[in-house]
Amino acid sequence: MHPNITFTQLRCFVAAAETGGFTAAAQHIHLTQSAVSQAIAGLEEALDAKLLIRTRIGVKLTDIGEAALVEAKALLAGAQRLATISKASDKLAGATLRIGSVQSAAAKLLPGWLKPFRALYPQAGITLHLGSDEEVNDWVLADAVDIGISGEPHPELDNAIVANDDFMLILPAAHALAKNASIGLEAIDGERAIFPGGGGNRQVDEALVATGSKPNVLFLARDNATIFAMVREGIGLTVMPDLTLPDDTTGLAVRRLTPPLRRDLHASVRKEGLSPAGQAFLELLPIGK
Repeated sequence: MHPNITFTQLRCFVAAAETGGFTAAAQHIHLTQSAVSQAIAGLEEALDAKLLIRTRIGVKLTDIGEAALVEAKALLAGAQRLATISKASDKLAGATLRIGSVQSAAAKLLPGWLKPFRALYPQAGITLHLGSDEEVNDWVLADAVDIGISGEPHPELDNAIVANDDFMLILPAAHALAKNASIGLEAIDGERAIFPGGGGNRQVDEALVATGSKPNVLFLARDNATIFAMVREGIGLTVMPDLTLPDDTTGLAVRRLTPPLRRDLHASVRKEGLSPAGQAFLELLPIGK
């Protein structure tokens, strides 16, 4: 059965231990000496242990009191943190966090990043806009969103890496190249392909040029789900970041590229004038981790 302990008792005990007497403790926490004495007596009764011994020059901790002091301080510190969280929840009341993001980050990363933000600031609103790398950066520059999550840093913005993944070659399951565990981009020269149509393929385009590979791009599609549906039907292959992959890859052969082609995802903000909601969210992102 848990002892019936109050925070007032803990505060009085800690104050007496740290100041060396009931009178000094009473002055320190703005209570009467009698109230401090009664609170500590109540704490000792609840714990069924002697915590302090009166001496000619003040009070002295017993062995149990030494151990109890550590725990009492920890409990009071926890209560203080709890109060801080409660105050923080009101900090952004009425504010709205505006995020622009590429599809893959919005689907696979943002839910985890937003969970602690929502816990700390339950009264803040959140809006999310999905777009290409270029569109996301344009939204940040135009102050249409507070923070942009994209695969392209912008020279006029402050950019910080928050995640990374590798580009993958995604083939119809029955494609001849699917027998290989990893594949170089030169192997898809002349192959039918479907690529993202909203931008964000700069790294892939540059890598294709470097290898001299020219796939036959049938068409461009903005929606990732549409691209994967087309690949499943055998219409063509694609090269997409790992984070874009659907949970169900039935009908798809996902292969690593040789050499690997890595994408960094950046959180981008304006160099000046970040909103309180944007700043609060930025501080929760895994920058430099």
